[in-house]
Amino acid sequence: MELRKIILTSIIFLSLGIPIAYATSYATLHLDTVSGGLRECSTVTFSGQLTSSNGTAIPHRTIFIEDDTSYLIRPNIIIAITTTDSDGKFSVPWKAVPKDNGNPFHFYAKYLGGKSFGYAKSENYESFVKHTNQSSTDVVPSKTIPVWFKNASKMWHDGQIRDIDYSWSIKNLVEHGIIKSDTVADTELKLPAWMKNNANWFAEDEISKEEYANNLQYLLNNNII
Repeated sequence: MELRKIILTSIIFLSLGIPIAYATSYATLHLDTVSGGLRECSTVTFSGQLTSSNGTAIPHRTIFIEDDTSYLIRPNIIIAITTTDSDGKFSVPWKAVPKDNGNPFHFYAKYLGGKSFGYAKSENYESFVKHTNQSSTDVVPSKTIPVWFKNASKMWHDGQIRDIDYSWSIKNLVEHGIIKSDTVADTELKLPAWMKNNANWFAEDEISKEEYANNLQYLLNNNII
């Protein structure tokens, strides 16, 4: 049975194009219940816990909150990013905005895995974001760099998230046309250490979203990352 688990984990990573071949045990990721009906511009808090198969907390790991769009012809999109605390718990706020196609969200949490614990995905919760009379033009996905990516850039610069996590973030934006690139590698991007300075300048508003997006586009199209 344990051998089957290891083989299954390896298949999952190969299908995702994530080069993690050292997972030795399962991780369990729980996402607390998300309301089925949300109002535009209200604040939603995604919370939960990452544990090992025996219930031991897994601290200081990156958690992505995503919208499962597998039933549509386009990839899932990241909504928020956070990390687990010393108890394996996580909590991250999100300002609710509607989807650009008017469909409901299917929220879930995801952990990419690593040398000690394999990939894990949480429960899935369906929720509509109800339009209000507020003059908000935000939608998901947007064609501009979202707030969560600025947070991810700061976290990567500060060493709170791994290269593979930031690589996953960049590729998600490319898949949705937010960052323009001719090709997207199926494996982890090779991120040079000096690029962390650029990420921090963006996070600290020393360069604009447009400048950073163009910078990433150049690095991708010239195979620098």
